[in-house]
Amino acid sequence: MHFTTKPIQILLAAAALLTLSACGGAPSEGDIQSAFARQAKLQEEAWGKMDKQFAEGMKNATPATKNVKKIGCKEDGDKAYKCDVEMEVTFMGNTTKGAAPIRFVKGSDGWTLSN
Repeated sequence: MHFTTKPIQILLAAAALLTLSACGGAPSEGDIQSAFARQAKLQEEAWGKMDKQFAEGMKNATPATKNVKKIGCKEDGDKAYKCDVEMEVTFMGNTTKGAAPIRFVKGSDGWTLSN
């Protein structure tokens, strides 16, 4: 019986490539959804520190984003990507669906929305 290490080497090389590809590159759709959720949570936490009546007014005057989907991304600096994102936005009781370019930056806590 002849044993060759070639299949094992190919398998190890493929595993290494998959591991490395997960470490870099553009944000995934899940990353983008998480960034929007984190932004919404930060806004709610900020409203919780305000006067209750003022906070309620701010909630009503701030757009709510949902159904976020990634269309595509292009590199936009070190650890930054500008992504076209399709989403539904509700503002003052009206919901619209559209796409917009949004910049994302990779930080220590994951992807965040950036200016």
